[in-house]
Amino acid sequence: MVDDLLLISGNDIPFPQGRVTIHQPSLKEIAYLTEEGFWRGCELLKFNKEILADEDKVNLSNISNFNIIMMMIQEKNLESQKAKINVLSLLTLLFPSEQIQLQKDKIILKSTVNEDFGEINQDNFEIFKDILVKMFCLNSSDNKEYDPQGDLAKKIANQIKRGREKKAKLASDDQKIAILSRYVSVLAVGEGKNINDLMGYTIYQLMDEFNRFQLKLNYDHYLQFKCAGASDMKEPEDWFKDIHSNKPNEKLSDIL
Repeated sequence: MVDDLLLISGNDIPFPQGRVTIHQPSLKEIAYLTEEGFWRGCELLKFNKEILADEDKVNLSNISNFNIIMMMIQEKNLESQKAKINVLSLLTLLFPSEQIQLQKDKIILKSTVNEDFGEINQDNFEIFKDILVKMFCLNSSDNKEYDPQGDLAKKIANQIKRGREKKAKLASDDQKIAILSRYVSVLAVGEGKNINDLMGYTIYQLMDEFNRFQLKLNYDHYLQFKCAGASDMKEPEDWFKDIHSNKPNEKLSDIL
């Protein structure tokens, strides 16, 4: 489990199982990929066959999530090559001091400053994925507007079952993806902040501040209406609460 303080600090995250550290990219760095390319890279690296239907899971029971991903990005069809570019671009952001080398059963991360190298393989991939999910809030409702993983997973399973036919597609429908840019815009206006400062945030920092801002906004509105004599209002959540906890939502009455 990655410590919340480490995540919100924006510091690099140790990944000893892979003998490397993982860089937390800023929004400005992510912008080079485009937001769509970034989310699609995350989408594939987050793949978990457990979300598939039972029939599909049986067909893939002897293949690890990592090997499924590696099979997909080494296919020759156009959509798989697009997926490969997105994954490589994302890995380049996460490991800026390493050269990325894709092999059949592992991803080599060779240092550009010395002879050291790390790797992502079947044995450490799930740990790497857990860090990625936490770092980019991929299991959060924050980015529920972009969650095509189920559709992607089905297409992955179908492609493998069909013998990886050339016409199999990974891409979901062409929708505009502008979650991060909108959150930055909202915080810039709502908190009176400079957009350029916000673009230096990591995703974890952005989501943390945006969620806290929403809680504070709800709290302020509640007090304003209560002071104006409103009644039968729904009690807001405590805006001081631990927003990264799985505990039940805390109410103001719990601490007053």
